[in-house]
Amino acid sequence: MNKWSGAWWGYLISLGMVLVVTVAGKLLEGLPAFTPYSTEMLYILCVALSAVYLGFGPSILASFLSVLAFDFFFTLPLLTFTVASQQDILSLLILFVVTVVISCLSPRIR
Repeated sequence: MNKWSGAWWGYLISLGMVLVVTVAGKLLEGLPAFTPYSTEMLYILCVALSAVYLGFGPSILASFLSVLAFDFFFTLPLLTFTVASQQDILSLLILFVVTVVISCLSPRIR
């Protein structure tokens, strides 16, 4: 039996991918052309890769964690789950819907 097989590895890899995207987003935040909404695109890529290579469950986890991480680290007020502007609420909702749709449709592509 392969040591990487098993249901939990996919979830751990998805968690790791979200962590990597969050750290990369914080590091790239200082660049003039990089906005917090660029990080949203990285989260979408993370969920798409999870959906294609890891399956439905890990991609839904990545979707949920991506929304939470984006809210906590990139929307004002920072380091809280409070959302101050209606634009950010809409952005988080769209991020969640798009990533869940990707998670649901990717198994059909395989």
